Amino acid sequence: MELQVQQVPDMRARANRISSFLTVQLIALIGWIIVQSLLFVSPVSNSLPFILKMVIETIWWIATLVIMFYLFRRIYDRFVKAVLDLEDANKRLRKATSDLLIEIANPDEQEQ
Repeated sequence: MELQVQQVPDMRARANRISSFLTVQLIALIGWIIVQSLLFVSPVSNSLPFILKMVIETIWWIATLVIMFYLFRRIYDRFVKAVLDLEDANKRLRKATSDLLIEIANPDEQEQ
């Protein structure tokens, strides 16, 4: 009975992925502030019709939300995979422990 050892990314790599996700969120928020400033506060906004401003802002929000969803989905899928791998490893460990305890409890059967 041989247990497989899988290489699991260390916690630092996982933390870096979450940190990059938060960095992208921050960039999106800063970008939103810049878009708002350019479209509604700057003198350039006076020459643009309101509908065009709304279209630009809608495109910005759709792009931002799609990127966020994609990044969140990747992190979530990796989390689910890690949980399932941990559950599988736990089952294998319990089975190995159970088999070992049975062998220890019944040494006479093993000799025959």
